[in-house]
Amino acid sequence: MVTRPGGEDDALTKQLRELGAEVLAQPVIRISDPPDWQAVDSVLDQLDQFDWFVFSSANGVQYFIERLLDIGGDFGQLRRAKLAAIGPATSDALLRHRLLADVIPPEFRAESLADALAGQASGKRFLLVRASRGREILAEQLRSAGAIVEQVVAYTSSDVDQPAPDVAAKLEAGKIDWITVTSSSIARALVNLFGEKLLQSKLASISPVTSTTLRELGYEPAAEAEQYTMPGLVQAIRRAVN
Repeated sequence: MVTRPGGEDDALTKQLRELGAEVLAQPVIRISDPPDWQAVDSVLDQLDQFDWFVFSSANGVQYFIERLLDIGGDFGQLRRAKLAAIGPATSDALLRHRLLADVIPPEFRAESLADALAGQASGKRFLLVRASRGREILAEQLRSAGAIVEQVVAYTSSDVDQPAPDVAAKLEAGKIDWITVTSSSIARALVNLFGEKLLQSKLASISPVTSTTLRELGYEPAAEAEQYTMPGLVQAIRRAVN
């Protein structure tokens, strides 16, 4: 069971099916526009004020840049500033707009991204493009390194409140072998949606941060990715199965 937004078109779903797995798509969070665009539009009018734009997800890239294009903003300002991406999927999303990330951390999580930027942070203005929920660690560490940090919510992440009936039935019957968990917000939404029914399946976590969240919720992951990417998660499942 793949729990990311995206359903049948999800890259993780495709990778697992290529290996012969039967995959059920059951997103546990939904991604949508922010309630209003006022805060985003205000930032888009001041792009020349920032030295760095920092993207912590591919969704952040998509929503932020699409809004910029929708309102006819100055796309060139993104090319004149420096760009940071939390990982390869986010970097790929930038590349689709012909934007090259100046910094991608060696470990694809906020702490590593903060470390990679800290040496260049003092006195610089950073815009963190983020979801409606998430950890504050990146902003906190950049401020500690002397950066001037502003954050903008480019998209809303909310929990799905009802699973697909066929998925719920298979989970309850013990017919789902593995469930992928690709962020802490997905871990929390997954537990809220299914609770103890999850104990009948194995959980595959994308990172130590996500694994910690699962353990805090009372669920031990059966596999954890060594590289915090979708291919890394697939490899973790393959190692556990073999």
